[in-house]
Amino acid sequence: MAEILEFGKRRCDGTKAERDAEDRRRKVEALRSLFQCSRCAFKCAKCGTQLDQVERSGHRYASPYPLCRHCHEEYQEYRTRLDHPDRPAAQYWHNALWMQVWESWLEHQRRLDEYRRSKEFLQLVQEVEELLGT
Repeated sequence: MAEILEFGKRRCDGTKAERDAEDRRRKVEALRSLFQCSRCAFKCAKCGTQLDQVERSGHRYASPYPLCRHCHEEYQEYRTRLDHPDRPAAQYWHNALWMQVWESWLEHQRRLDEYRRSKEFLQLVQEVEELLGT
């Protein structure tokens, strides 16, 4: 009978180890997706294309996120339209809905930034650093 209980105990220990491993995997994956995917310094934050280091120099409006030449031109148009709402759009498809797309995308980016600064997210970063021994 003692052997049967011991077997059951080992089985529970194995399940706990599996749960712990799955928990560690989820934590690392959560950080990877937020840093590697959404904060890559080598790709455009809006469309995802690879960035050329020269693309960001000499712009009228500094963007809060890394943008390729095309997206940065659109961002400049968006900012110009915010500053001068009566000015006609540079492109006919830069309509009110286009402005809303930019507005909602920028709001989404701001919320991601806030989330990355949240107490819980910073706790997750600390836990993963401890798991990885850094």
